Amino acid sequence: MKKILVVCSNFWPEPTGIGVYTTDLADSLDEANVEVSVLTSLPHYPWWKTPAEYSYITEGSSHRKSIEVIRVRHLIPPKMNAMLRVRFEISLWWNLRRVSRKLLCRHFDLVISCIPTVAAGVVGQSIATKLGIPLGLIVQDLSGFGAKQSGLPGGALISKIAVALESAVLKAANSIVVVSPAMRDVVLDSGVPTSKVLQIINYAARKIVTIDRNLARKSLGWAEDEFIAIHAGNIGAKQDLEIVVEASKALGPNSKIKIYLVGHGNQEANLKRMCEGLLNIAVIAAVADDQYSALLSAADLLLVNERSTQMEMSLPSKLTSYLYSQRPVLAAVPRGGATWKFLDGIAELVEAGRPLLLARAIEDLSQDPGKRKRLASRGLEFARKNLDVGIGRKKYLDWVQSLIQSKRG
Repeated sequence: MKKILVVCSNFWPEPTGIGVYTTDLADSLDEANVEVSVLTSLPHYPWWKTPAEYSYITEGSSHRKSIEVIRVRHLIPPKMNAMLRVRFEISLWWNLRRVSRKLLCRHFDLVISCIPTVAAGVVGQSIATKLGIPLGLIVQDLSGFGAKQSGLPGGALISKIAVALESAVLKAANSIVVVSPAMRDVVLDSGVPTSKVLQIINYAARKIVTIDRNLARKSLGWAEDEFIAIHAGNIGAKQDLEIVVEASKALGPNSKIKIYLVGHGNQEANLKRMCEGLLNIAVIAAVADDQYSALLSAADLLLVNERSTQMEMSLPSKLTSYLYSQRPVLAAVPRGGATWKFLDGIAELVEAGRPLLLARAIEDLSQDPGKRKRLASRGLEFARKNLDVGIGRKKYLDWVQSLIQSKRG
């Protein structure tokens, strides 16, 4: 039986973002009769704390199914700026490194690291080098470019250091998976040979089923006669959801349009303050996995919003479930950026950072059910052709097999 170590900073039970994909990768390998160990953090995303219901998860070893999960304790900052991001990365690196020493006497055939956290990449590279085995790298995001584009105070300060560290890990990897064409370009521009880079778009790791709109709304306590637009997922700096709040103001207090920002993140408290006194927008908590399909089915429109500087970041993980939900998607994203290119032709697109344009697009779509139906159909057709879970898992399993074979070669 082959043995693989996955090093990552996001894993089950995190309900959204990169953790969904690292968990599904580990599950897929486990089902393929691979012995999997995961070296990872405490659950912290998107809350930027460990929620009370997961307080029992502490440093040490446990199992999820037959997967060994090795957790490390680390700093979890309640908000993000340049210095706190640096402290988070250093804390994660130090503790992953500390615990990883116990793994160096064990046999593994392959190390897979998932970044954006620089720490996971650096520690994964170190383990692979010391054990003399291949390193596979999955690039969901890049902290260096992310810091520069996210709008975090002092982001440019940490960008240079992060880019240098990430570039070293990228060049050391035996093979790299990227999740978007734009990310592929960034990786190649860092000096990585084309032969080392494979593109696998994030697939629909969460199963989405379509539920009757009114039944879904009843389960959530939402009115049937309102036009509801939702933004689901992380509430952080790079989502720039202040723009959506400003758009809601432009709709006017008497509008029948209601916007829900559903999720958690380091900008959650700030956005709740901004929404105080506004009748047509609210921040609400993320729903459980078994309610996620109902959440999407209850919406008339699904929103994506990004900061206007966010050109080369990874694709939002919510897109896979959005496009399977049979609901129209409206994206306010940078023109020509990764998300714009991905959604061009299958979603309604407007320029990022323009609240009046966003408000007008929401208003126009609320009055055009025919267009909403066409957008929903395009999204579903694209998802079925490109985001199938079986195809995505097979691509990863083939990639892993090729890396293990390269060790023998």
